[in-house]
Amino acid sequence: MEKKGAILPALILLLSAAVYMHIRPAAPSDSQYSSSLRNKVVLLCHASSGVGEQLAYKLAAHGAKLLLVTRTGRSETLSNKLTLSQSYTDSDKANESAQAQLQISAQTFTLLKGVREEALRLGSPQVEIMSFDFGEVTSGHVLIGRAVEKLGGLDYLVLNQEELARGYLVKGGRPIDHKFVERTFDVNVLSSIEIALKAMPHLEKSKGHIFVASSALGEVPKAGLSVLSATKHALNGFFYSLQKELKQKKSAVSLTIGALGEVDAGDRMPLFTLPEWMVGDKEECAAGILDSMVSRPKTFTYPIVHLGLARILRLIG
Repeated sequence: MEKKGAILPALILLLSAAVYMHIRPAAPSDSQYSSSLRNKVVLLCHASSGVGEQLAYKLAAHGAKLLLVTRTGRSETLSNKLTLSQSYTDSDKANESAQAQLQISAQTFTLLKGVREEALRLGSPQVEIMSFDFGEVTSGHVLIGRAVEKLGGLDYLVLNQEELARGYLVKGGRPIDHKFVERTFDVNVLSSIEIALKAMPHLEKSKGHIFVASSALGEVPKAGLSVLSATKHALNGFFYSLQKELKQKKSAVSLTIGALGEVDAGDRMPLFTLPEWMVGDKEECAAGILDSMVSRPKTFTYPIVHLGLARILRLIG
């Protein structure tokens, strides 16, 4: 009976998606891009690879001034070696972890230097770069201060940082590492909240825009990704509520929340097992985010097929 009751909502969702694909507004023109982005200041978190790197290039090509940020601290590379049940209390493992992270941070900053050079070549008038530990939740003002000091203000904020957490909590039968869970929430949720709120006075002044890169996991959970899914639900809960608050206040600041599914970004292991035709492309995803920064919708969904089918399957059960 429950499955039968879910068929109608699923059909409505499918029909809505088809109508949207037919009537959705056209992408902004080149002149709209230029007028919206030329000499505007963009703070882009996690710009050293993947979708963030491609977005940096597209912004640069339209003349935006950029503060590009890469991560220090834990990363996907090391997370693949550690499970949720491993402990930080072992000193040998802690030392090994610290050394690995220093090496990874140096590598990602080297990548970011390359992104800066390419962004300048593509036409950005000014590109600043920096490393930042998004696990240091109360340090968000440092990023905002750097943008204002070096680039003269802030017009766009792209929150694209992510700590990946993989591992079965029940199936494995092992205790969870609470410190790792806390750090995942710090990076994925609390740092975004802190940076967004610290940016708000500057964005009010510039009538600016925030893009939050959330995930399909904020809508459709997956086994083995419980902690990551929880952070995305929390991220959606906060920023959709903030969206309502900005509307009630009649704020000049706009906010788009991205529901991003599987994208072949080249900088991490896949989260979902999908056929190739359902996986998104990093350049296409970056182009969609760029469109959202100019047209400022409430939500941005990519890839449409992956998210659409996932939502329908969730309703059917």
